[in-house]
Amino acid sequence: MSIGDLKPGMRHVDIAVKVLNASESKQVVTSGGVDHEILELEVGDKSGSMKLVLWDDKIIPLKAGDKARIENGFVTSFKGAWRINVGRYGNITKI
Repeated sequence: MSIGDLKPGMRHVDIAVKVLNASESKQVVTSGGVDHEILELEVGDKSGSMKLVLWDDKIIPLKAGDKARIENGFVTSFKGAWRINVGRYGNITKI
């Protein structure tokens, strides 16, 4: 599977990506009033790029140039931009 194959609503996404741009994590409060730590990264492969969103305990140290494998991720659309998410049942590892 490649980034170019991904569409919003897809589940069980297994993909290897390269980190193109990394920022610092930030604290956010959901509409339900719950505090979370969130990290947004720009990742890509030869077919394109997309935001990767990591929440709370799924955040691992990654910097531009690192490669990572996402297992059981899912794709959403937020403010018109597609994003890969690693949720409760997903996993991310640096490779």
